[in-house]
Amino acid sequence: MAKKKLNNFDFNKYFNSAANKSKSRGSNNKRKIILGIIAFFILVFIIYIISGLPSLEELENPKPQLASKVYSIDGELLGQFYFENRIETKYNNLPKHAVDALISTEDKNFYNHWGVDLTRFAKAMIKNVFTFSREGASTITQQLAKNLYQLKGKNENYFDVGVRKIREWITALQIERTYTKKEIIELYLNVSYFGRSAYGIESAAKVYFDKKASELTIPEAALFIALLKSPENYDPIKKKDNAIRRRNVVMYNMVKNNKLSESAYNKFKELPINLTSERISGSRSIAPHFLEYLRQQLEAMADKYGYNLYMDGLNIYTTLDYKMQKCANEAAAEHLKEYQEIFNKNWKWENNQSLLASLIDKAIKNSELYRTAVSSQDKAVVYNRLKYDPKFVDSVKLPK
Repeated sequence: MAKKKLNNFDFNKYFNSAANKSKSRGSNNKRKIILGIIAFFILVFIIYIISGLPSLEELENPKPQLASKVYSIDGELLGQFYFENRIETKYNNLPKHAVDALISTEDKNFYNHWGVDLTRFAKAMIKNVFTFSREGASTITQQLAKNLYQLKGKNENYFDVGVRKIREWITALQIERTYTKKEIIELYLNVSYFGRSAYGIESAAKVYFDKKASELTIPEAALFIALLKSPENYDPIKKKDNAIRRRNVVMYNMVKNNKLSESAYNKFKELPINLTSERISGSRSIAPHFLEYLRQQLEAMADKYGYNLYMDGLNIYTTLDYKMQKCANEAAAEHLKEYQEIFNKNWKWENNQSLLASLIDKAIKNSELYRTAVSSQDKAVVYNRLKYDPKFVDSVKLPK
């Protein structure tokens, strides 16, 4: 059967018919509705992203929590009040090798990117896909954005992680437009957490080595950069071998980045980690009773004068004489030995087991080991170990 040939009249009749025009309009309307719905959800997503970004005021005037410091009349540090044990420092007070270690390990292209390193990000994504690993690609600026503005939430799902990454990117770009590279490094090392309740490199230098950040040696500075990856996994007290390995990785990164000679690296990598046991806090102060009285007085005046004792980084100067207080403490301790002998003759701990148990419980929970234990399981292990440690129990019985 021969096929019928269509002429121009037939084509015009087909395409200009009312039925076909109506069908075409219906198809266009459906397309518009679908595009409208997609546009609506994109708009909602954009608004959701923007709603979680820091404001211009927060970007230009970041306010990390700072510890308030209490000084004696002769300039000695008596103690601190804080939620986060942070002491600020300036870029000029940072040792150059600490900055070199940070950039060599965390962000080699720091001085060349604008907040986001797309090349590094692409390489990390390809590696993660093909090796099923999780290699990070965040720049120092992105990490600062996350730490400074609390962009990371608890119990994140894949959607939350994606949203956070977008917010980190946007915030990193804004930070790069607002601050110089030196200011970004300064902020980063002031807000980062280094474990053991130490926020910021200045506080960490005091907690771990009882010195200023400017006095840190190359291995000490490398240890702090190592702690940035995971303060818990590289804790130099609980996991010293891990800490040394990671510290040496940081120093080797400095060698690869031409910031440290290989001969110096070979010498430093063999060094142990020598920590100080001194911790500056209210409970370890030379005058804890005085600090508690001072805290009560300052808390009572906080609303009137508009400050936060635990967050505003106040410098508090008092009339207490450090040397005189030290002499008074030594004299009291000497006389307590005499009173302890009298006490021991008249007091039998075996007849006061409930009181002893209560004192042991309190002492354990106030101990450094218990307070720094991360998980409830770790705390339980520490608790049971100290509870049945004869030396610890005997220390509880001694006068304080």
